Amino acid sequence: MPYGATRTKPKVPVLNEFQERLIGTWESTPDDPELTEERDGKRKPLSFNVMPLPQAEKQPHKPKAKAGARHGGFILKNFAFTERIRFNGTAGKKDPAELQDPEAIAVVAGAPNRGGSYTQIAHAVFYEQQVHFAEGPEEGKLVHIENGAWLHLGSGEQNAGPYGPEKIKDGQVQRQPPYLTVAKQIAVPHGNTVLALGSVDLNDGDDFKQDRGGLDVNTVLPGAPVIPDQFVPYPQPAEAPRTPYPEPPGIADPDFYDPYSHLLKDDKDFENPDVAWTLNPNRPLQLALDKIQPVEHMHWRVTTLPLFGGDSQVTNIPFEERLSDVEEYWADYWLLAKKPGKFEYLAYNQTVLMRMRVSFDEGETYESYVFPHITSSVVRKLPGTPTEAREAKQTPLQ
Repeated sequence: MPYGATRTKPKVPVLNEFQERLIGTWESTPDDPELTEERDGKRKPLSFNVMPLPQAEKQPHKPKAKAGARHGGFILKNFAFTERIRFNGTAGKKDPAELQDPEAIAVVAGAPNRGGSYTQIAHAVFYEQQVHFAEGPEEGKLVHIENGAWLHLGSGEQNAGPYGPEKIKDGQVQRQPPYLTVAKQIAVPHGNTVLALGSVDLNDGDDFKQDRGGLDVNTVLPGAPVIPDQFVPYPQPAEAPRTPYPEPPGIADPDFYDPYSHLLKDDKDFENPDVAWTLNPNRPLQLALDKIQPVEHMHWRVTTLPLFGGDSQVTNIPFEERLSDVEEYWADYWLLAKKPGKFEYLAYNQTVLMRMRVSFDEGETYESYVFPHITSSVVRKLPGTPTEAREAKQTPLQ
């Protein structure tokens, strides 16, 4: 059905299938053989963060550059990590017992947006996330906290009054644009909030079906996803093209110092512990696919870049706006099933673009650069309800 067409007796959409599959607690640990890689006698989670940071002071380990060469300006803070993501609530009264969690701090919610003649419904699953260093001098320390919600957007009839039960007669119900069916709301205690929009990939094969919102969707895709190599995320001058990230002029010149291609992992200078993962941040996800060998998957994406029919937004506190302004965000998520219908693995890759000031002369002058922070990770779903999984003694993250 084309966008804007009128439907008779439309159904009110509920949770998308990927949302229902998310409810529960997901975790990566250093002792999971399917989600780790052994390196130097120690298991390393298939979760990695590439994080260039500005620093005006020249680093002592960097070789001297010839006169006039740009050198320094930023350092790396790359690391493997463990994480726990808890998606709260229950999808409905008829859900199996493993999805019901009366102690959840937030439950699934439906929020109708009145349009005059029809209603948009935003059904939400709330989540909370904790990330800990898995290597380096601060191994085990909490490094990131985040909470937010995943929304499934659809449209339906509108009540004739403030509470109904009658509906508006002859209401023109417009179908939700298929490229704007998913939204992610993020809150980070650095002082950033993000609203990203996107959609779920659909299977238009023989198993094509309708969801409970009356929309033609089938989000289960056969086989494993294709996750390509990713461009090296160098900082770029603010006026340079944003995507894809090309190798900036001069960064690989012998007269310049490129920390991305140097192994730097001693405790005094733990900048870049894995060159291969830094030069291809999608490598952990590719390794996970080789280990899991999924037979089915789901894929959805969100972005703050402009989309046809709607724009999203990023908001930052004053310090962030002046010195480390988050400008854009985008992410891809995959649910992976090792057996048909058993979606027990969640993989994602996300990019945050931050505008920061860079000095190449140790603080004398500054220039504006865009820094990409890239995160790739794979987590496994724990048994039980979200609360039971959180409180289980065998789970190390608290």
